[in-house]
Amino acid sequence: MSTDLPPIVEPAVSVIVPCYNSERTIRECLTALVSQRTSVPFDIIVVDSSSDRTSNIVRDEFPGVRLIRSERRAFPGAARNIAIRSTQAPYCLLIDSDCVAAHDVITRMMARHGEAEYAAVGGSLANGTPRSASGWIGYLLEFKEFMPAAPKRLVRMVPTANVMYRRSVIEKAGYFDDHLRASEDILLNAKITELGGRILFDPEIQVTHLNRTGWRNVIRYQFPLGRSSALVRKRTDNSGRILLRHPVLISLMPLVRLARAIQWLFKYDRRALAILMCLSPMYFLAACVWAYGFLKGATEDA
Repeated sequence: MSTDLPPIVEPAVSVIVPCYNSERTIRECLTALVSQRTSVPFDIIVVDSSSDRTSNIVRDEFPGVRLIRSERRAFPGAARNIAIRSTQAPYCLLIDSDCVAAHDVITRMMARHGEAEYAAVGGSLANGTPRSASGWIGYLLEFKEFMPAAPKRLVRMVPTANVMYRRSVIEKAGYFDDHLRASEDILLNAKITELGGRILFDPEIQVTHLNRTGWRNVIRYQFPLGRSSALVRKRTDNSGRILLRHPVLISLMPLVRLARAIQWLFKYDRRALAILMCLSPMYFLAACVWAYGFLKGATEDA
């Protein structure tokens, strides 16, 4: 009788989920990931620095998920770096803890990677809070260009809520910035494109984003987003650097952002445009807070 053991299959993909106080959404996120319908071998790594029950939920309810616990607060870039350095899989799928992946995300992403030498393949983010006005505003401010109705195209960046990188590309670009609270994905993607890497956005690869809700939460969050956006532009050749050279132009950004949103949604999603027009005063207010954060970041010492 043969005593040969079956070969150990190394994962081709490591799915990486950074967490901070994610007990509200982590069950849905991980349930969708462990239920992926794919023949691609993969593992799941959660890096958690929460002060709530997130780690307990992962440990007790998802025994097949590898949990890395950080006792110190880790920003998303730092948490992703910890996970990436702990694995050897040639592809790293990054999904946020407030995202619920469609059942075929891994299969679709690997298929796109197999078609061409892409540095990264990103997918769309559907609105997971469609009945919340505040959720709509946060969603449109952050993800309007990456909605399911957006066109498939090559892009300079994709959100790290739904993207698969080649490991070698992340290593070559120098990993994520450990210290940025937000916009670390903009910085990494800028480095990748400067190195000649191509990033594909495919809207058929979909996750549902469980947005922040509550006007105070949504509007206050725009400040760190704006500040981090300015800090990143100091370190890249991004077109937004004109705002750093002429800070007075920052005052125009709320109007510019509203106008761009209207133009984009008119072209690709008329239903979302109607919602934006109804909520435009709050969109403008949130964009003003973003602009104030950008101004603070732009005037900080390097």
